[in-house]
Amino acid sequence: MKTKRVIGFIAIIFFTLSCTESYFNRYPIDSLTEGAFYSTKEELAFGLNDAYFSLRSAYTNYFSIGDLASDNAFNGKMNNSLDNISMNESNVVSSSGIVSSIWSGSYQVISRTNLILEKMQKVTLTDALKSKFEGESKFLRGLMYFNLVRIFGSVPLVLTDIKTTQEAFAIGQETVDNIYVQIIKDLTDAATLLPDQYTNNVDKGRATSLAAKTLLGKVYLTQKRYQDALDILEEVRITNIHRLLPNYFDVFDAAKPNNAEIIFAVQYARGFSPSMANPLQGRHFPNEQVGTKVYLKSGSGEYLMTTSLVRAFEISDRRLIYVDSLKSITNVPGYMYKFSKKYIDLGQTTITDSGSDLIILRYADILLMCAEAKAALNLPLEALPYITEVRTRAGLVTNASIAATKESMNLAIEQERRVEFFSEGHRWFDLLRTGRLQTVMNAHFAEGAKYLPEETGFGSTTVNSVADFELLFPIPQYQVQLNPDKLKQNPNY
Repeated sequence: MKTKRVIGFIAIIFFTLSCTESYFNRYPIDSLTEGAFYSTKEELAFGLNDAYFSLRSAYTNYFSIGDLASDNAFNGKMNNSLDNISMNESNVVSSSGIVSSIWSGSYQVISRTNLILEKMQKVTLTDALKSKFEGESKFLRGLMYFNLVRIFGSVPLVLTDIKTTQEAFAIGQETVDNIYVQIIKDLTDAATLLPDQYTNNVDKGRATSLAAKTLLGKVYLTQKRYQDALDILEEVRITNIHRLLPNYFDVFDAAKPNNAEIIFAVQYARGFSPSMANPLQGRHFPNEQVGTKVYLKSGSGEYLMTTSLVRAFEISDRRLIYVDSLKSITNVPGYMYKFSKKYIDLGQTTITDSGSDLIILRYADILLMCAEAKAALNLPLEALPYITEVRTRAGLVTNASIAATKESMNLAIEQERRVEFFSEGHRWFDLLRTGRLQTVMNAHFAEGAKYLPEETGFGSTTVNSVADFELLFPIPQYQVQLNPDKLKQNPNY
């Protein structure tokens, strides 16, 4: 079915996709108007499923912020992607396709959730279905606004279904504080309305109460509400529903989706036409055919691993199982690409078709966020068991001296998050949250003579920095031009 929506001050075409056992796996077989739709529980379910499906659009370029803008990844310039190059070198402009796709994709999800929250009021539903539709919609909306506020700062806070262009143009930017108030309200509601887990396969992958609480813990941590963060993250931890898998490899295995460590993930699937595959597999691989495996033949070289990230691993770290290397053929002779294999689907045979999911929240994050909160509360010794649990799974011994001071523990947690969550889009946001972003990134850029010649285009000696204004990214310029009275560009862009 197809219906036209207005979002982010522009008109977009709204495709609602129905579902099967894996609720993201079907395409529309009909064409209807909105007026004739959303009048039954099945139709509401279709709309909610499309909100989940739309997460793929919202996260298409999220890693360009989380990893590429950080010291964890670099863009191989053979792909000639100016957007990626500028992101990698801290020269982002308001016409960037990356920021545009994050903005439009996020508001696309928000549009769907607002529509469901409005339309469900006129449909007779059981209490269980009311809780399901409302809770899942509010979780997804809260997740999107959390991403938007961290990336852009003040953005439009749209909480109703926009039906006309006039309505869209009347909405201005909301303050960061008020956006966080709404995020917390949405996630608190979702935590109350949703179950802790799903036992039937048809619902696995949907938002749960524990996902809402985990995300809320990260929101509190970002706001420096450390005791609130610790309290709610401990609520999730002590349920024992989620846990570390014994083998780090299994966490990302496409054959083991939605496993016990994963709390929430964007779902992908192998074996569909049109493709439902995860594009992150190819974006992490070199963009020259240097390997023999089928999945190595479609790399774009957008998120290759920096030398500094590779050197951050201890030699015996079991997490290195997801790091590979291949020698360049057409670029610098003898140069070894280092790249992440976290999104490889070993079930692929003749075509590149990864069904690996994109993990947003997992149990290791809970442990390291608890450690971060403990350290911030000046309890570094109490943070030690959390970080030790993560390191033990990686086959590493933890030196108790890291708990000597709050500062030493903070640095240990920063290091552990870097190697635990590499290629998962956390690095920029972790450094931003802890106030260490400019210190770390400017040191990274200052070492350009050591790393950057081989990592920003095989010869470039560009040395840049992250200025104060670059802690936020530019609002897409076309959005500002459409509604200049209500939408103001972030400073210096």
